[in-house]
Amino acid sequence: MPSEAATAIAYVGAFVGLVGGGVALFNSWKAVCWKRAELANSYMKDFNNNPELVFAGRCLDWNGGRLILPESLRPYMPDNAQTIQHHRRVFAQALRPDLPLSGMDEDPRLQIYRTSMDSFLTWLCLVASALDRKLFLVADIQDVGYWVAKIQSEVVLHGFIVGYGYQKNIEKLIRFYRHKKSPYRDWVFPINIPHRRNAPDAATRSEPSAAPSRPQQDQE
Repeated sequence: MPSEAATAIAYVGAFVGLVGGGVALFNSWKAVCWKRAELANSYMKDFNNNPELVFAGRCLDWNGGRLILPESLRPYMPDNAQTIQHHRRVFAQALRPDLPLSGMDEDPRLQIYRTSMDSFLTWLCLVASALDRKLFLVADIQDVGYWVAKIQSEVVLHGFIVGYGYQKNIEKLIRFYRHKKSPYRDWVFPINIPHRRNAPDAATRSEPSAAPSRPQQDQE
C-alpha cells in the first residue's frame, strides 16, 4: 500500500508540474504578445504625434484644398505661411526623381512635398524592418496596410520610391499587407493621375473602392 500511495503522489506531482509548466508557458506567450503590441503601438504613436508625417498622409489622401503646414515646414514658405494650397500637379512635380535643385525654386511647395514624403517613406521603412525582424506582426499594426494600398495607387510616387532607395522596404510591406492575409489586402484606391496645368484644385479625398473585408459582399 505505501508504494501505491507513493506512486499516486508521484503522478499527482507530475500532473501539477505539467499544469504549472503550461500556465507558465501561456503567461510567457501572453507577455510576448503584449510586448509586440506595445511596440507596434509606439510606432503608430510616433506617426500620429509627428505633424510632418500626418501632413504627408494628408497630401496623399487629398486631391486638393488648403492644408495646414507643420511648424517644421513653414520656413520654406514666404512669411512662414501656416497653410498651403494643395495641388496634385505640383505634388507630382516635387516627386520627380530627376528634379534638379534649381527646379525647386519655382514653387516653395516642391521642397515641402519632397521633405514630408521623404520622412513618410522613412517611417514606413522602419515599420518594414521591424516586421521583417518579427519585432511585431502585421496583426499588431494593421493600419499601415491603408498606406501601403494608398502608395500603390500613387503613380507619381513610384519613381521617387525607386530613385531614392525605398523600393526594397516598400515591396516588403506590399508582400506583408497585400499578398498575405490582412484587413487591407483587398482595398483598391483609384489611380491618382496628376491634374492638367489648367485644372482647378479639387478639395476631395480619395476613397477606396473596396472595404477591408470581402468588398464584394459589402456592395449592394
